[in-house]
Amino acid sequence: VQLSSFHGALSSGGSFYYHAALRASGVSPPVGPERGGTRVSVLGGGFRDAYTLRCAFGGGALAPVLARYVDESQLECSSAVHVAGGVGVQLSMNGQQYAPSGVWYTYQAAAAVSYLSPSAALAEGGTPLTVHGGGFSSASESLGVLTCRLGGAVRRGVWASGSAIVCNATRAAAGASRVEVSNNAREYTSSGV
Repeated sequence: VQLSSFHGALSSGGSFYYHAALRASGVSPPVGPERGGTRVSVLGGGFRDAYTLRCAFGGGALAPVLARYVDESQLECSSAVHVAGGVGVQLSMNGQQYAPSGVWYTYQAAAAVSYLSPSAALAEGGTPLTVHGGGFSSASESLGVLTCRLGGAVRRGVWASGSAIVCNATRAAAGASRVEVSNNAREYTSSGV
């Protein structure tokens, strides 16, 4: 880096790096709860490893978060807290200038499970269980990420309403199993039902 003025020039041993524009093509999962904390994979290209690599969810007063470099086509960022709705994902190599990526992430209300009907199913599985609660998303069903976890098995859920989804019971040993729901196939409720 060299600076000059009327009184002479100053030189520095430092360097300056120009990088290509960061390109994002999608995020996975594309939805998550308002409370934030979802590990979001940003897919694209031109990514380089740097300690200043950041993601920001939304515009205006950005709340940037650290980005973890996976490889030149993938970053991982933890979503920030935000109200429900769609937001643009912005990327920065230097933690100062943010560029829109053209990729969107949608915040949703958190799901909760209240009770099941029926409350018992045959051990061989296949019984449709209606999971009652709240915050269930039809958009998540259309994306294929509305899921139920029955014990340790994960099954796709069928959206019935914002307060009910249907999941088929899986084969399991006789006994009690917990049932939890996710709107993004990553974070599950912890209602203990």
